[in-house]
Parts: sequence; structure tokens; C-alpha cells
Amino acid sequence: MALSFNNVTYKSNLKKFNYDFEDGKITTIVSGESLSYFTYLISNLEKDYNGKITNTYKGRNIGVVFNNPEEAFIFNTVREELEFGLKKYNYKVSTINKRIEDSLKMVNLPKEYLDKSPFELSSGEKESLALGIVLSLNPKLIIIDNPTSNLDSRNKEYLIKLLKKIKTRYNKTIILLTSDIEFTIKVTDNYLILKNDKIISSGVKKELLNNISKIKTSKVEIPKIIDFINAVKKKKNINLELTFDVKELMKDIYRNVK
Repeated sequence: MALSFNNVTYKSNLKKFNYDFEDGKITTIVSGESLSYFTYLISNLEKDYNGKITNTYKGRNIGVVFNNPEEAFIFNTVREELEFGLKKYNYKVSTINKRIEDSLKMVNLPKEYLDKSPFELSSGEKESLALGIVLSLNPKLIIIDNPTSNLDSRNKEYLIKLLKKIKTRYNKTIILLTSDIEFTIKVTDNYLILKNDKIISSGVKKELLNNISKIKTSKVEIPKIIDFINAVKKKKNINLELTFDVKELMKDIYRNVK
């Protein structure tokens, strides 16, 4: 494992935390409380902790999209924001231009935005730009804090497809920090749920829906569709499968009542 936590204690956030992040997979950390401290611990910006963090990802091989991406913007144009990291690592002009073009395309931002101020973009576009900046540097590890906070349903679906694509096509390790359970089940390979300073549940995606009772104790909002399914199962004694997909739910209801 290129990234692992061994008995890590950090302030009041983590207590003897142990976890091995699987290479080339999407792992989602879920909590109803802020998880931003993980971005600093993993990227080695925070060193005041006890225990051991093993991390072979260094420098440009770690890409972070912070919770408030606007706070990381320092230039007057989108072009300058995208150029900055690439120039820092002395890429050729032709390579810089190609990477900028490819990054904008991946995050679904038009090239006409290059001369716009990043501060004039919508919240969702700022999130997309921040991810585009990270992707332009082609890191092996990508961390995204609160990835869906500024996205509408259409852009959430686009992000899900994009993350799956870059994981599979480019063999990226991706860590997502979120309270969005529905997003998690659609995108992740592995998950862990934190309550206070401890892991209360972890596993592969298919196990997540079997731990709804634990999720409810972690201050994470459960989608109404799950409450509906549980209510139907209890009142009507119908054995419905837990799902976030309305179409799948309707098919399941039909199978049980026909």
C-alpha cells in the first residue's frame, strides 16, 4: 500500500486510526463532520500527530482539491491558474497548452473561460477549475474534499463518470471526503464511515447499504428513498433491496407485488 495510517491520533479528530488505502481505487471517507484535516495529513502539510503515516506519494504526485477552492486561486485569469503549476515544473510551452486544453475538456469547462477571472465563475465552475488544475499535473493520488457541495445533480453525475474514468484509464488512487451517501454509493470502490474520532464501519461498496443503521449514528443524512424502503419493508412485509436508484426500486416493487 502506498498510503497507510497506523495508530494515528490527531487532535480530537482521530484516535488510533488505522487504514490502508488501496492503490488504483476510489476510497470514500464519510462523516457528518468536517474531514478537511485528512487533506493536510495526507499531503504532509500537517505533521503534528502521533502514530505513523506511510505515504510514498510525494510532491506533484499528490493533487488536492480543497473544500473552498476559491481560497487557492491567486491569479487574474483561469489560464494563469492552470499554467502556474505546469510552469513551476518547467514543462514546455507546447505541453502546457496541451495539458490546459485537455484539463478543461475533462472537467467540462469551455476554452472561452481561459481569459475569465476564476473569481467570476459559479461555485460549481470553481470546483471544476480546481479539479482541472489538479488533473493538469497528472498526479498519482487525488484527494477531493467535499466534492459535491457546489454541484447540481447533472454535474454530480458528470463528476461520477469522470472520476471512474480517470481511475480506470489512468490508474489513479482517489480519496473523497464527503457526507453525501448517495454520491458515495455511486462512485466509490471502498468506504469508511467515521463517527467522532473512530471508524464505525468500513468495507467495499456493496456492503455500504447493509450498514445504514451505523450511518445514521454518524450525523450523515440518509436519503429519503432509504427511509421509504425501510418503512415499506416494515409495514408491508415486502423484502425490498436497499437502493438509491428509483427505477431499480420500482422494478423491485413490481417483482414483489405481481
